[in-house]
Amino acid sequence: MDTKQVRKGIEAREGGGVSRRSFLKWSSVLAGAAAMSGVVGCGFSQAPPDEAGGGASEGRWVSVQCWSDCGSRGFNKVYVKDGLVGRAGTDDGIEDSIDCPQVRSCARGRASKYHVFSADRLKYPMKRKSWQPGGGENTNGEMRGRDEWERISWDEALDLVANEVKRIIDAYGNEAILMPGFVSSLFGQWDVGRMLNLSGGYMDNWGACSSGVWGSAAPYTGLLEDLNDRLDMRNADLIVLWGYNPAWSRAGLPTHFYEVCRRGGTKFISIDIFRNATSEALSEEWIPVRPGTDVALALGMSYVVLKEDEARGSALIDWDFLNRCCVGFDAEHLPAGADPQNNYKDYVLGTYDGTPKTPEWASEICGTPPDVISATALRIAETEKVSICMAPAPGRTTNASALPQTILAFGAMCGGIGKSGCVTGSDAGHTWLMEGKGLVLGGNIQGEPSWTTAGGKEMLVNPISGNSLSRFTQTPDGMYTRPTQGYTRINNNEMWTSILNGTYTVGKGDIRPCPTKMLWHTHSNCMNQAPGTMLAIDAHRKLEFVVCQNMVMATPAVYADIVLPVTSQWERLGDLAYSYREQILLSSQVIEPMFEAKDDIWIAEELAKRLGIDGEKLTPYPLVQERFNQIAAALVVEDDGETYVPLVTITQEDIEKRGVAGIPQEGRIAIDQFEKDGIYRVPRREGDNFGHIVLKAFRDDPEGKPLATDTGKLEIYSELLAEDLNACGWETIGPLPQYKPAIEGYEETFSDWGNKVKGEYPLQLATIHGLRFAHSTFGNIPMLREMFDHPIYINPIDAQTCGVVTGDTALVTSKWGKVIRPVLCTDVIIPGVVAITQGAWVDIDEATGVDKAGCANVLVGPNLCAFGHMAFNSCIVKVEKWTGEVPPPDALWPAREIFKED
Repeated sequence: MDTKQVRKGIEAREGGGVSRRSFLKWSSVLAGAAAMSGVVGCGFSQAPPDEAGGGASEGRWVSVQCWSDCGSRGFNKVYVKDGLVGRAGTDDGIEDSIDCPQVRSCARGRASKYHVFSADRLKYPMKRKSWQPGGGENTNGEMRGRDEWERISWDEALDLVANEVKRIIDAYGNEAILMPGFVSSLFGQWDVGRMLNLSGGYMDNWGACSSGVWGSAAPYTGLLEDLNDRLDMRNADLIVLWGYNPAWSRAGLPTHFYEVCRRGGTKFISIDIFRNATSEALSEEWIPVRPGTDVALALGMSYVVLKEDEARGSALIDWDFLNRCCVGFDAEHLPAGADPQNNYKDYVLGTYDGTPKTPEWASEICGTPPDVISATALRIAETEKVSICMAPAPGRTTNASALPQTILAFGAMCGGIGKSGCVTGSDAGHTWLMEGKGLVLGGNIQGEPSWTTAGGKEMLVNPISGNSLSRFTQTPDGMYTRPTQGYTRINNNEMWTSILNGTYTVGKGDIRPCPTKMLWHTHSNCMNQAPGTMLAIDAHRKLEFVVCQNMVMATPAVYADIVLPVTSQWERLGDLAYSYREQILLSSQVIEPMFEAKDDIWIAEELAKRLGIDGEKLTPYPLVQERFNQIAAALVVEDDGETYVPLVTITQEDIEKRGVAGIPQEGRIAIDQFEKDGIYRVPRREGDNFGHIVLKAFRDDPEGKPLATDTGKLEIYSELLAEDLNACGWETIGPLPQYKPAIEGYEETFSDWGNKVKGEYPLQLATIHGLRFAHSTFGNIPMLREMFDHPIYINPIDAQTCGVVTGDTALVTSKWGKVIRPVLCTDVIIPGVVAITQGAWVDIDEATGVDKAGCANVLVGPNLCAFGHMAFNSCIVKVEKWTGEVPPPDALWPAREIFKED
């Protein structure tokens, strides 16, 4: 790694600058770690560093947070000596075992040091040179992303932001301020958002991101984001991983847990658009399927099982479960008043529509050979203990509204619900075999701080967008009732088009003028991570004011007017975070704030003063008290699996030493030891009382343990789902799941479907999780860029047609934008489909309009569908050889460094 780049991200606190002596010490520590990473692939040694002289006893290990929101949450720590960060380490506090594995960090987590100390770190408050306050011509919005930067003081920056907020609220109302946020932005949005709530609120965004339809439509059916506990999954005879690739998307323990099942005799089948790394490690068979056609595949398999069950005298299907626990499978189990022809069985058999959903019918759509569909269906149905585990990716398409009901029906037919070793559904990528109630419970500064109660609940209620969601979905209050005066939010898919076109949707037939005049980015990289990145750039250039607070020069900062540098989590007091359901992690402060970076709550407090907001309501007590409250409130389960007791022991001396208010208590571990270890684990063993089997209680007693659905049962037929989804106004469905072609799906790759003539965009694009990025976090780390490539994956058959070979640079074009990427020809991906990992920071060549970085959402458009989820896997493209200038390899790209230090 180039130490000239590294040194820009490191500052000694003496005098606010980097002395030559300090720089040499930092450089030696980081260069030593970088050299090791080249040998062991980012698996840094945990031996204490000796670069700065002295023995190991002079330094200490500090537990640190990885804030990338990948879903795995490995344990990270760094060795700190003389105030300098040396090597990275991970969990070594217990002996690694099958039941109680170490919570090891992945390559991305261990690269956090290079994120914290990157040259891309924002050092000082900045103003875009040609922007002036006041709106109108002063904005010079067309220069966003093109302009130069001026360094300003914190007082100047805060005054400018506060005055613009006042001006915009006075002129347009609070709803003119849009603060878009995804999960990764919460620790900034909580602070500034609470401040704005106390001054009248702001416009929020809504819509499922990672979970797709599994977080919005699936709850209507009775399927929640839930799988069986990891120890119970060992009882499965067959596990179907449908779209699952945790080896890449959730690096850490999930793949290990499945590997334990495999060693115990469990067989695996992978159904996916490509033969992914998890499939290579675990599965004996890969079933290819095109993006957006999973419903067709499931219908084809349902047909096979129905016909075979008939041939075997009803001995194959779990009719007892279907009859007792499900609504809509056949005509005899429909709600009162429903059309008897409108049931799943007759739809699959084609009884009334004249189209049997045979393997041949399904194959034409999904690409899976008919004999493979038949064999796979029978293997699943004939297996006593089968689990169908679906990742959220298949639910992130424009035609996925029927997916949860179809998967539910197929799993129920095959006996895969509510029994040991049996589960059907998705955890939406959020919990990964660690479902069930938490075994350790604690607060989280990134979530709702305990001081919100002390400060008053009014700071939690956004007067513009509200807080609660309607029924089961991620839709805002008012989506269905559409009151004249009520809460409204802008859907993720309309964030940019609403600004450009002037309207947004509140419900079917209710289109309202878009009020957005100002964007406030708080750590979120939604410009990069929501569909329609090119539209986002155009929208930003149309607004009156854009402010961004971030620790690095990510995409929203590039297109902002005022940029506020914030601290990383390593420069803050630290907080509690869950690691699956069995561990809780406690991070601590590693270094003092770098350069002029401030934490988000300080920014909120300073703006509150300027806006006339009562600071006592915003932060009624200091962060050190808040952190203590979070730790003191943590609970751990007893061996009975029901009773919870305090996690930490706190003495009066502990309270006085920390200078906080509190009450002594007895717990499992001393607070000093917990802070030193940074992790607490609940040991697991076969037969303990901590297991979890999804829907077991319901299966055993559906009348006594009804579900929170409209009928209290699993709904293959759901009138409420259809009613609520149709009320959104973007799609029309019936109560029964049916296959329909996707917007920008397989069928649209043809100009003539009947004669199979390909059109302008002949290939489907899948956007996948890769090892380099956790969403867009780590997109700026040269070491990860060097370790993990970011090509366009293409089958050799398609590559030949497109005139490209491995090593070429390809131009990938959709109707939404263009990117260039190196080509990797591989038969792990099915013909007709190309794939690109999501997360790269967009880098537009202003002369050509082409993104050189390969940002997936330059290609993916904000197609409106269902409950407004983002359909990242519905996109069609063309690929051709790039004839322009070829950029250098990603690892050699310069950092987005502003105001270099001499």
